[in-house]
Amino acid sequence: MKQTLKHKFAILLLCSLGFAILSCTEDESIVPEETPFRKMLRELDWGTDTCYVYGHRTPDVDAVTSALAYAKLMRIMGYNCKAKVSSPMNRETEYIARVFGIALPELKDSVGPQTRLILTDHTDYTQCVAGAWQAVILQKIDHHVEGDIADANIPFVRREMVGSTATIVYETYREQGVTIDSETARILLAGIISDTRNLSKSTTRGVDSTAWLALTTQLGISADSAAHLNRGMAEAAYDYSGMTDDKIFLSDYKEYDINGQLLGFGSLACKQAEMDAFIDRMLAVMPAVMQQRGRRMVVAKIDNLVPNTGDDSSVRPYVEDGLYFIYYGEGTQAIAEAIFGPSLRPGVCYTPDELSRKQIVPLITELLNQ
Repeated sequence: MKQTLKHKFAILLLCSLGFAILSCTEDESIVPEETPFRKMLRELDWGTDTCYVYGHRTPDVDAVTSALAYAKLMRIMGYNCKAKVSSPMNRETEYIARVFGIALPELKDSVGPQTRLILTDHTDYTQCVAGAWQAVILQKIDHHVEGDIADANIPFVRREMVGSTATIVYETYREQGVTIDSETARILLAGIISDTRNLSKSTTRGVDSTAWLALTTQLGISADSAAHLNRGMAEAAYDYSGMTDDKIFLSDYKEYDINGQLLGFGSLACKQAEMDAFIDRMLAVMPAVMQQRGRRMVVAKIDNLVPNTGDDSSVRPYVEDGLYFIYYGEGTQAIAEAIFGPSLRPGVCYTPDELSRKQIVPLITELLNQ
């Protein structure tokens, strides 16, 4: 039934778009006159081989699309860059790739010493492709707080606290006067819709809305069509059918090294009516995940999905109503309760606030650094 529903949404979206899926091989654009950005690019040590553009491990839509669009921008500007992924992509990414006809990056799970890299959507070595420690990182394009890949050690960093890394890439195209073709517009729009949940997340900023409006206008996508697309993407992201519980926990999972404290952090969602049983299942697999991944602490946020009673319920049947924060490992209870208040039961806290992982990690970091 889920597959049928998704298929219907895909057909509806494609019919409403009114355009044919284009080839994903063109890199043609009008290059503007000299800018400081182009001068900076010429001064980078590009080496003689391909420079790879990577999003984070366990890549989501924003990680994949920002890498794809930024690699294309670099090629337009004359540099041999290619997007890759360091681990398999999630179901939401696969869904939007089918609907939008996006050619996804190939898997390359490690790089050799002195490989030139550009990183998007992450700023921690634990989230990098294997071998990044010995690679040469030329650029970092990101929307998180600074991690252990220090900005000062990279020739060019653009890090803005916006809703989506794809928004930053969009801004770069526009600032440089580089034409965004239909293929790239679809890629960028997918990243923005996913990481802002169609501009509904608390991390969304005005620049995200500006980019969303420009891209939907260019592609002829109505607000209703964007909402249907968002619903299909969300359903794919939260579709855990056929997955083991450890795979579910790791489906949107990131790792951090915070001053020597190794943390694993999952991001999940569950309907309120099924939440208690889902929490029990996730708590049950966390010890094994911690051991297998070599972490000292493992936590996860679980968005609490409740039926939407608003006028947009047909395209958004569920909305987030706070989140549950589950934890396992030495010291995690103190951290969780310092942020969210007393535990509801062992291993579980709750907050009515809608918080993203990138908002919670800085709070954990501050506590661990005390």
